[in-house]
Amino acid sequence: MFAYNLELALHGLRRFPRSTLLVVLTVALGLAACMTTLTLLHVLSADPLPGRSQHLYLAWVDTVLAKPKGNGSTDMALDGISYSQGYERIKLADAQALLAAHRAPRQVVVTDMIADIVSEDGKHAQNQQLILATSADFIPMFGVSLRYGRNWTAAEDAAHAPVAVIDTDLARELFGTADAVGRGVRLNHTVFRVVGVIVPYAPQPRFYGLNFGAYSSDGGEGLYLPYTAALDAGLTPPDADACDAAYQDAHHGMSGDPKHCASLNVWVQLDTPHQVTDYRRFLQNYVEQQKALAGFGKPARSTLTDVADWLKRNDAVPDSARLNVWLAASFLLLCMFNVVGLLSARFLRQSVEVGIRRALGAPRRAIFLRHVLEAGLACLVGGVLALPLTLLGLWVLRQQGDEFSGLVRLDPTMFGALFALALAVGVLVGLVPAWRVSRVEPGLQVKSE
Repeated sequence: MFAYNLELALHGLRRFPRSTLLVVLTVALGLAACMTTLTLLHVLSADPLPGRSQHLYLAWVDTVLAKPKGNGSTDMALDGISYSQGYERIKLADAQALLAAHRAPRQVVVTDMIADIVSEDGKHAQNQQLILATSADFIPMFGVSLRYGRNWTAAEDAAHAPVAVIDTDLARELFGTADAVGRGVRLNHTVFRVVGVIVPYAPQPRFYGLNFGAYSSDGGEGLYLPYTAALDAGLTPPDADACDAAYQDAHHGMSGDPKHCASLNVWVQLDTPHQVTDYRRFLQNYVEQQKALAGFGKPARSTLTDVADWLKRNDAVPDSARLNVWLAASFLLLCMFNVVGLLSARFLRQSVEVGIRRALGAPRRAIFLRHVLEAGLACLVGGVLALPLTLLGLWVLRQQGDEFSGLVRLDPTMFGALFALALAVGVLVGLVPAWRVSRVEPGLQVKSE
């Protein structure tokens, strides 16, 4: 019976080609607009490290020494910085203390630095490159894949060893080969020996370093250094969240010096809710102890933020992306209403034929199914036409020059979602017209003929 109704539905599509074409085009435009914006939102809101990010937390403690508010109150605030927004980084002494406590299974210091990267022989250079200064746990903790060599060790962190891990892209640019283990890269006047080579690593969004943007179409950092050795080489973070008031006054503003400024991130891996609770308590106890020792006179504040909350707090997904989805969904809804009208007029033109079928014994359920199938098939064809239109829309997005433009691609998930949405639209727009035509009384139609 289903095959017979399917055959009738196909016949109906061929019988009214102009009406069918209008339905297909209307549905295709609505689907393409909706899928273009949904694909963008899907890319921007994706989990940066599936299977890992739910165990990663950003630790923060407030130990920056700031001026009083000036009204005689002992409550102090960060000079010139919002009291409740924009915090993520801490000072060097705090970062070292948190790591030395070993209260998490894995823990890393993370900060970006900018420098000219030069091969040891001086023949090749990459100017003003983003470098990640971190600690030994970063590669296993963040799921970075080693291609050659090894990661540096915690002992090399402690010894301030000038070692480095490089990605294959940068290795080819500097040395002409991906296997650069044993080669040297010069930063300032220090030569860092390459001990490992990794596959290019660029999670999107780049949650561990939002200061340089959440997204990058050009990949991530190509060079990874122990933060201790990087600081010894004279490299510093380019900026900070806040600096101690006395240092800020002496230097006429903030800098990235981690000894006096909050310019380092600390990320920890916590695998169970119990570990999260314990580490949150540890952070608060630590900052209260520092308050008692330093007497900085402001509330002892600490936070432990997971990746999802961190991205949400920093608006990693632009509001415009969500707004565009709502606008496109509204356009699709408008297209659906138009298609409902087109199908209703089309199906009711077949009332005589339907009445005869009913008089010959066809049940209303069969009439209803046949017309829903016809609507669904028309919308599936619209989905096929929507595919190149969606690809065109994504190409237009990639030409916009935004930091995330180059990331917008139609992956298998969204490819399947396109046809699932087309089928759902077909069923929805076919319900009312099919129900109306299935209510045709057979006796009246036969008598009128």
